[in-house]
Amino acid sequence: MTIAQWRNMGYQNQPEHQAFALLLEAPQVDAQIIIRDRFPVPRLVVCDQHGSQARFLLAKLNPSATYNNATDIAPGSDIIFTDDVSLQVFCEHLQRLAVQS
Repeated sequence: MTIAQWRNMGYQNQPEHQAFALLLEAPQVDAQIIIRDRFPVPRLVVCDQHGSQARFLLAKLNPSATYNNATDIAPGSDIIFTDDVSLQVFCEHLQRLAVQS
């Protein structure tokens, strides 16, 4: 069984599994501490492997495997559908806007 399966089964809500509840809570607390001090405030997406929100995590870990470059993806790799723009594309867009003004 995986940690996600234990969480989905509600083990963290049982008194005898208080340590498991703390294990699940610790990364959330750490993330909130990091987010609190950032501007602009980043979006926090909680996701499980192969879950509906996993594409966000995969796009950050392997941004080269997106639908924009499907011809360059290694055999057996997943295509990741994301609306996120790479930092390079964002900076180029800002530069074009700055020059136009």
